[in-house]
Amino acid sequence: MPIYTLFPLVAVTGAAGFLIGALAQQDISYRKLNDEMVRDPYVFRSRRKIFRALSFLGITASPTVQLTERGQSITSESSFEESETESSEIISSPDTGSVSLFEQFILWSRSQVNHVIMFMTFSIGAEQPHYKEISHVASIMKYGFPGMDEIRVYKNFVLSYDRRNRIAHWVCEHIRGECLAYRDPQTLEKPNEYIADQSIPSMFCPNMRDFRNTEWVGGHMASPQNYKCNVTMFNEAYKFPNIVPISRALKNNVWLRLEHYVRELALKSGSVYVYTGPMFMPQRITFRNWAIRHHVMGMNTVAVPTHFFKVIISEHRQPGVLPFVEGYVVPNAEVDSETDLRSFLADVRDIEHFAGLKFYDGEQRKRLDFTSSDSSWDIEYIN
Repeated sequence: MPIYTLFPLVAVTGAAGFLIGALAQQDISYRKLNDEMVRDPYVFRSRRKIFRALSFLGITASPTVQLTERGQSITSESSFEESETESSEIISSPDTGSVSLFEQFILWSRSQVNHVIMFMTFSIGAEQPHYKEISHVASIMKYGFPGMDEIRVYKNFVLSYDRRNRIAHWVCEHIRGECLAYRDPQTLEKPNEYIADQSIPSMFCPNMRDFRNTEWVGGHMASPQNYKCNVTMFNEAYKFPNIVPISRALKNNVWLRLEHYVRELALKSGSVYVYTGPMFMPQRITFRNWAIRHHVMGMNTVAVPTHFFKVIISEHRQPGVLPFVEGYVVPNAEVDSETDLRSFLADVRDIEHFAGLKFYDGEQRKRLDFTSSDSSWDIEYIN
């Protein structure tokens, strides 16, 4: 083949390959767009610009035709509504009679290329999302959601994630007595490191480096010891959304005793619902001024709570008996290991005020017929 023919052929082939690759990439991006708009608020807010960038593929939002006072046809893109400063109406496309033959040919060619690319990328496009089994959410959240900010569902607990602070707003778990009575041998070996949740963007999630060379350690809001009966549920408790910076002295003493008390309560009553989360309590600066001050750690600026709360809802083995509700607030600092757990009892309404959450406030019983093995619970507790 002559060289003056070979070079143009190579150039045309390369340009065609580049164009097809670019179109394929844009088509894959468009097919991922709907899922990304659900998971990423930034993509949702920028969807107008994204659709404009994909417009050369012939991909547009379905317009709604409206009539003005003069009878002029106007289309409004309902999916592109942004704010008061951005217009949601655009002039409708002209009829084909006012478009030149060349423009009609370009429009037809673009639509045909779009169909070809859809066919070519069918096997390499985005996989269909694997929807999590969420039938168990109703049983975990029997007493309601304290808040609705970025809900994350796991097998053994449900949480609301705080991207700004890189920790959870709250974690709700349902602890059953039968799960505590049995231990899976595979749970004898715990993970060496905390596990990242791939559904959360890495820029909003902490990592192991954030916990190094600090005076805080990772604490579980939903304790893995509550799920020793199932290795999958046990390992999920080691995911970062369930981890929060906690004082080592608190974790190994009072917090451990409180978790042990919850498990004893679950064994006694058979079913306990626990809401656990961080609190950022205000401190007095001057006589009339208050401020919320807390530490952050690591390059990801993970917020260190000043306090933690637990709201415990204990059911009764006999059906029809009202639940018992109690709340605890513990400072995220070293506390005397001999401190009576009852000294951390708090009004659930006060926890709601400072945590910005709303817990169950329905009918409940006033007495808890339970005596803990903890030395500080040597008498029957009555609320």
